[in-house]
Amino acid sequence: MKREKTVNQEQTFYIKAILLIYLTWILSFALVGLYASSLPSHNLMTSLDEQIPLIPEFVWFYASCFALPFLSLIIITDYHRLNRMLLGFVIANLASFTLYLTFPVNFQRPNLGQSISEYFLHFLYGADFISNANNLPSMHVAFAWLFYFMCRGQRLNRIGNAFVFLLVVIITISTLFVKMHLIVDMLGGILLGLATWSLALFLYPLLANPHENGSVALRQIAKKLAPLIFLFGAVISLVVGLRLLTSS
Repeated sequence: MKREKTVNQEQTFYIKAILLIYLTWILSFALVGLYASSLPSHNLMTSLDEQIPLIPEFVWFYASCFALPFLSLIIITDYHRLNRMLLGFVIANLASFTLYLTFPVNFQRPNLGQSISEYFLHFLYGADFISNANNLPSMHVAFAWLFYFMCRGQRLNRIGNAFVFLLVVIITISTLFVKMHLIVDMLGGILLGLATWSLALFLYPLLANPHENGSVALRQIAKKLAPLIFLFGAVISLVVGLRLLTSS
């Protein structure tokens, strides 16, 4: 009973932590996108991008990525691997935000029809920024691969691991079929996911005690990274604020 209570407490902690990270990410993503969408952008669309058809039904796979953090809590047995995924996610965002602001990428999105999938895709287009903001690399793709790396060797058997791999691959290509990203964005997202997972593995023992409970280790990471994240956020806020003041 005591062990079950501890597990439930750990899961409750991570649900709250994931929700907090989500909220922080949404605000940060919006702030960066607000500024990036006002900058001169680069069109990296290739002839191959133009040949990729719009398949609106892939929007459901694309949207499934938003549920992966909570799916992690069902799959995970070693919370330190979940911590590494979250650490990789933070690192990936710091790298992505820097690139979004220094090298904005644009492309033209297609006109949509009136199917249910296209209505949902229209909603996502509306919730997103204009197409020259927050594209390269694709954080959607980067996080999907971070999730896959985390899942390996956990609760799932070989069939389960194969299913997760297939899901991540479909999420990856869905970014092209729903015209949310270009090929270069997708490839950049895959490389970013691999690089930040590897970096998180290296940094983890420097930031947290791997012999503590996962929740304790995550608090240690948050405490050590808080000054860096705060400084990065303050710089971004200052830049965006000055841009808005000078343009008004």
